[in-house]
Amino acid sequence: MNLRTRTLATLAAAYFVLAGGNVQAKDPYDASQREALGAVDALFAAMARHDVDASRQLILPGASFVVVLPDGTVKIEPDTGYLETLGKHKEAFRERIWDAQVTVQGNLAQVWAPYDFHLDGKLSHCGVDSFSLVRSADGWRVAGVSYTVQKAGCAPSPLDSEG
Repeated sequence: MNLRTRTLATLAAAYFVLAGGNVQAKDPYDASQREALGAVDALFAAMARHDVDASRQLILPGASFVVVLPDGTVKIEPDTGYLETLGKHKEAFRERIWDAQVTVQGNLAQVWAPYDFHLDGKLSHCGVDSFSLVRSADGWRVAGVSYTVQKAGCAPSPLDSEG
């Protein structure tokens, strides 16, 4: 493991400890699954800080962001569009996942989980996140994100009852 990979893994682990992470107290994940989830959480942390440089390090060049809107419309944005938008926004972002299904096979991982997204401290929407990740010499990186957007009828997050 190179220095960069160890640093990213350490930062992800520290984020879980300090921020509570998205892994619940009873950890059902093995080491590879936790590493993949760590990359997702690191991306959420970078997004919350509007940190374009950190986000760029976590996303493979050419990655796509696919959103399925409530009316069924599908929008696709390249990584460059996501990063540009992230840098322009100033609102407080907070995205959380829970009950993640994590599949790892060698250097490929998939994370599928319900999520909620808060904008300036208020629930904006919820849905399902699907992350495709690839492990390289630099660690896990996001190859693509697909997600649904649900504006109404969001069930309360189980994370809200965890204190």
